[in-house]
Amino acid sequence: MAARGEWPTTLESFSETATRLGLSSSSLVLRSEVGPATIDEAEQLGIAPASPVLRLERVRMLGGMPIAIDASCLPTALLPPIDGVDFARESLYELLGTAGHDPAFAETTIESRGADADLAAHVGVDPGSPVLVLRQLVRSADERPVLVSTVRYAGDRYRLRTVFTRSAPGGRAR
Repeated sequence: MAARGEWPTTLESFSETATRLGLSSSSLVLRSEVGPATIDEAEQLGIAPASPVLRLERVRMLGGMPIAIDASCLPTALLPPIDGVDFARESLYELLGTAGHDPAFAETTIESRGADADLAAHVGVDPGSPVLVLRQLVRSADERPVLVSTVRYAGDRYRLRTVFTRSAPGGRAR
């Protein structure tokens, strides 16, 4: 049975969403490394190319069921010391908050793709199965970029609920 639930319309970490849904979250770390930012990463994060960034890739699970692969990149300068941090358990949002860079909002795109062999193997779906790809640029309250991520969800295990408000003539919401 798929781990389905109502996903947030406010910015939440994966573990915060799990807690709200009454589920336990866990992660399997596929990659955790510090290295120089590429030109694309530097541009997205508003840092100089080659600045040190943490690249973290995890299989994200709810109630023990793998539902997504989350690949995140963030400047190490925004984090407390990460030596010895267990990224299978720690929340990047909490680490950023501890260092005074609380995530406040995210620019997000969601699109449909087919599962590649790597994702299919990690979340237990057939290659080519529907996948929802969520890309985010997360910013702090002062609009500083703090994190970029791509989360690839098994298509039958993700639901986004949102509210659309119609603007009145002149641009004000009714």
